[in-house]
Amino acid sequence: MKINDHSYALPNLNAESSKRDKTLEKIAAAVELGLQDSSSRSIADMLQNQISTMSQGLMNINDGVSMMQIAGGTLNSLSEQTQTLSDLSVRYNSASLNSSQKQELQGEFNRTAESMQQSINSTTFNGQALFGNNMTFSIGNGSISTSLPNLSTQSLSLEDSNSIDSFRDTLTQASSQVGSTTNEFISASDNLLTQITSNAAAKSQISDVDLAKTISEYQQSTNKLNMAQIAMAHQHDTLKQTIGRLLG
Repeated sequence: MKINDHSYALPNLNAESSKRDKTLEKIAAAVELGLQDSSSRSIADMLQNQISTMSQGLMNINDGVSMMQIAGGTLNSLSEQTQTLSDLSVRYNSASLNSSQKQELQGEFNRTAESMQQSINSTTFNGQALFGNNMTFSIGNGSISTSLPNLSTQSLSLEDSNSIDSFRDTLTQASSQVGSTTNEFISASDNLLTQITSNAAAKSQISDVDLAKTISEYQQSTNKLNMAQIAMAHQHDTLKQTIGRLLG
């Protein structure tokens, strides 16, 4: 008598084996169960698009911060040079100086003013002048706009201290604007990072958690399959022993 090994298999053995194989295929192909339905896939795609848009906004913000840092550095330098102009003006208006000395002070004043104008003209970012331009930065769902004054040293006069004071006031206002715009960028950056983290977590819940569930199901199927195989082997061995005894 020949014993058919398959005729005594437990009823759920083939089904469990098939289920395990299908689950393994999903894991191997990195196909998350949560993305099998169109609604979940649409939500995941939407979240990814939002993350991409906000990430681009974050890059724009970083550019904006860099631009404000460049402008701020120039303004600090101009402020120091303006103080030099003020000192020269005070010395120039001294009654004790002769014409030759005043001419020397005028030359130093002119050179300083020209150097300041060159700094203003060369303060650019990616070829764009930072002073005298309106700049708008897209930050995802919104934007940040700023406009730094068009600075010029042409109105500065060694003999007129008021012109120097007025220029200094303009620098102070510009520095304040740079500071407030920078703070606005930093605040927007913090908000975007929070939203990106939140969207990434939501997307992860749709994909990663379901993939973990798939792996868990695969492990459960493997355990059930192993138990079924053990039971089948035990059943088969017991049956052979019984038949052996019957056959003598």
